[in-house]
Amino acid sequence: MAQLHLADSYRNGLIVRPDISKALQLYRDLAERGLAQAQVGLGRCFENGEGVDQDYETAIKWYTKAANQGNTDGKLRVEFLQCYYNGWGVLDDNSKAFEWYSRSANLNNSYGQLGVGLCYYNECGVVGDDARAVEWYRKSAEQGNRRGQYWLGFCHSKGYGVAEDLESALFWYQKAADQGNEGAIDSLWFLKECP
Repeated sequence: MAQLHLADSYRNGLIVRPDISKALQLYRDLAERGLAQAQVGLGRCFENGEGVDQDYETAIKWYTKAANQGNTDGKLRVEFLQCYYNGWGVLDDNSKAFEWYSRSANLNNSYGQLGVGLCYYNECGVVGDDARAVEWYRKSAEQGNRRGQYWLGFCHSKGYGVAEDLESALFWYQKAADQGNEGAIDSLWFLKECP
């Protein structure tokens, strides 16, 4: 577990300088030895193209190995988070995406909550409802999910599902930007430079 925490530290630049190649080596060694959390970490690197070429099939392979050991993060990632919603590696199935997002959201998973919000916003497997989208974005954002924070800021800035409120938009965009969300960084610049 200490090696896993070190890998996470190298990946996220916590306590040590970020070094994705060291993180990848640690994740790979641990994943090949069967540590489910490392398999999820390695899967995320392939999913996001961090230190390796982006490869959804390889990401799904590692998530599946973790899921087969009962790891809920691996299960959620492979079954719906990216796969069903975006059709990566599996057939595109919006109703299945909404079902899996809902299961995860009801377990208080911030990514699942974000997914439910996106489904309501994009009419993905459910009737569109901006107010319900905002409700789920808020749950995700309040748990520190930077994408949930971005989308909550977006809704406040445009008045989607909630009254337009630029102060709230700036607050949530700033939270997301502080965690490196590029959309939030761009939106902050735009709101500050083009009032």
